[in-house]
Amino acid sequence: MNRKLERRLVLIGAIWEIFTGAVTMLFYASAIKKQGLSVRETSFGKMEAIQSLFGSMYMFAVTFGMIFITLGFINLYLMNKLDEQKIEVKLPVWFIFVGLVSYLLMDIPGAVLCLSAGILALAKNKSMRKLGQLHEESQLS
Repeated sequence: MNRKLERRLVLIGAIWEIFTGAVTMLFYASAIKKQGLSVRETSFGKMEAIQSLFGSMYMFAVTFGMIFITLGFINLYLMNKLDEQKIEVKLPVWFIFVGLVSYLLMDIPGAVLCLSAGILALAKNKSMRKLGQLHEESQLS
């Protein structure tokens, strides 16, 4: 059975995740860092505390971006593992898991793409099982 649609959905989702992670790391984290460096307080202690806070926010944004980039590359790799003739179980479940995580992180485009790919792959698995059963029954007759 052709899994071209699932591959395309995962490809678009992976590119979206890589893009989102890169934007988060390059632009959002850099803006946080610049804002932390531009703080002008009268007290040295207050300035150090504020810069430490912005440094922690910067590291969180960079980590968040790296997680998205890593998920994107993992999905690109797994996209090529979808076999046309094999009933895949683990990969569609992985795509649904990534879609749910994306949904919880408010990444709606990534969630829709990954959930769609996972659900389509599971639906094709069911039809492949039915076709296999019909083929076995016809050979017995």
